Amino acid sequence: MEQSQQSESKTSRKLQGKLGSSVLIFVGITIFVFGAYNYYKERILSFSKVPPQASQAVQSIDAPVEIIIPSVNIDLKVDPGTIKDGVWQISQKNATFLDTSAAPGGGGNVVIYGHNKKEIFGNLPFIGVGKKIMIKTKSGKIYNYLVEKKYIVSPDRVDLVSPMPTEQLTIYTCYGLFDSQRAVIVAKPQI
Repeated sequence: MEQSQQSESKTSRKLQGKLGSSVLIFVGITIFVFGAYNYYKERILSFSKVPPQASQAVQSIDAPVEIIIPSVNIDLKVDPGTIKDGVWQISQKNATFLDTSAAPGGGGNVVIYGHNKKEIFGNLPFIGVGKKIMIKTKSGKIYNYLVEKKYIVSPDRVDLVSPMPTEQLTIYTCYGLFDSQRAVIVAKPQI
């Protein structure tokens, strides 16, 4: 009987040792995954390079405040955003206007982006060429654009979000496995 108690005690200690090791491994993996996710979340909509930026302040322009895309059921408020240390700042619940891009009606590239979430730009990749996009600005003006091109690109295609000599609207969101690509919509003013 004493031998069986000693055997049970050894078995119990081995189990506790294995359980303790398993718990430590689980905690380590959890911390790593949480850290990696937070790093990833910060960069989720960033391009791998920072595009050249126009020198303007969002307060001095007629910035977008709402984007409406009826064909894919998008109607969102638009918040201003900027690029800090290579990371595109982004609204968690609305679309985001790159505050160094052009204003609607002013010529140049108007850049609006947002998360690939159902309630934000989850439907954006399904928009068709020729479909209408409306941008309302803080002065109350409404600008109409028609989708001209759709792209699925890698995050190094900053030429699509760089300043342009003529007016266009560029909207983008993440796309693909682990959001490793960008779905980019280019629209021209409706005449």
